[in-house]
Amino acid sequence: MIRGAVLYNFFEPLKVESVRLRDPRPDEVVVKMAASGVCHSDLSVQQAKLPFPPPVILGHEGAGVVEEVGKEVVGLKPGDHVVLAWVQSCGRCAYCIDGEEHLCDAAIKAMMAGEETAFEKDGTAISRMAGVASFAERTLVRASACIKIPEDIPLDRACLVGCGVMTGVGAVTNTAKLRPGQTVAVFGCGGVGLNVVQGAVLCGASRIIAVDLVDKKLQWAREFGATDIINAKQTTDVPDAIRSLTEGRGVDYAFEVIGMPEVITQAFLSVRRGGKVVVVGVPGFDQTVSLPASAIPLEEKSVVGSLYGSAHMRRDMPKLLELYMQKRLKLDELISRRISLDQVNEAFAAMETGEVARSVIVYS
Repeated sequence: MIRGAVLYNFFEPLKVESVRLRDPRPDEVVVKMAASGVCHSDLSVQQAKLPFPPPVILGHEGAGVVEEVGKEVVGLKPGDHVVLAWVQSCGRCAYCIDGEEHLCDAAIKAMMAGEETAFEKDGTAISRMAGVASFAERTLVRASACIKIPEDIPLDRACLVGCGVMTGVGAVTNTAKLRPGQTVAVFGCGGVGLNVVQGAVLCGASRIIAVDLVDKKLQWAREFGATDIINAKQTTDVPDAIRSLTEGRGVDYAFEVIGMPEVITQAFLSVRRGGKVVVVGVPGFDQTVSLPASAIPLEEKSVVGSLYGSAHMRRDMPKLLELYMQKRLKLDELISRRISLDQVNEAFAAMETGEVARSVIVYS
């Protein structure tokens, strides 16, 4: 038996209790968790905004040590240190063949086929969020979810690359392919937004404008490299404020990292002619966005989505961790609190109030 944080019903607290982990299939790996970030997407599942129905063990931003491997697994062995990827590319579908591994069909089809069940409690099957379930002392994942990393990288930092860092930095480097000297606005400066900021720094952006409602988050954005800050609560017209900081033009790229349709619209109004909005935040499935349609052809503005930083996980995750080891990527500074698994509901509350960039569950 192991301990895990189970969501039994939407809008209810997680219950930390003993559960049983099933035996690994031939292509699966048992991982002893070392650390897990608490991400806003976990909260979104609890609030019924993402489609992982209860009962489910949450957590998708994890790192740990391989404990057991299935008989068909190659390239991994017990003792290997790994970061877990919540998109497990199959290498065979049209997306993988075209180099778009982050859009792989495999994980979605597996979830729809009921293959995510990995735990059991008193005869009740419990699924794993996004094929990961890092809110458990041990978890069971496909071998393709395990990205092997050097053993000298601290796992409580490495886990952050499993989602927030890869999503934020990748949105800049992979989705936008930002060029040196270009200008950026970042709407939302939580854990992922801060990584958009430092992604823009890595790419050599000349101006990085951070927008949020919380002064503490704007202060963090400054520390991560923002050149300008705008408190949207104290500004009547955010797009106009952004244009005033860019000689009236607007920014080359605006990144929406909240998942609110009205903020996507603000971001659209903030970009220059020919500019792009990159939507990283996930709105509710029933929500729609209203945009001035004429600006799409006449001003050549566009809106693109960014899933998981458009990442090639086996290429990009080790690259980001190497940047961390070179002190060119901030990971230590992202961690506001280290907590135990029993404090996971407190971490959710702190995230909602904007008190933390990231809480990290550390397992003994």
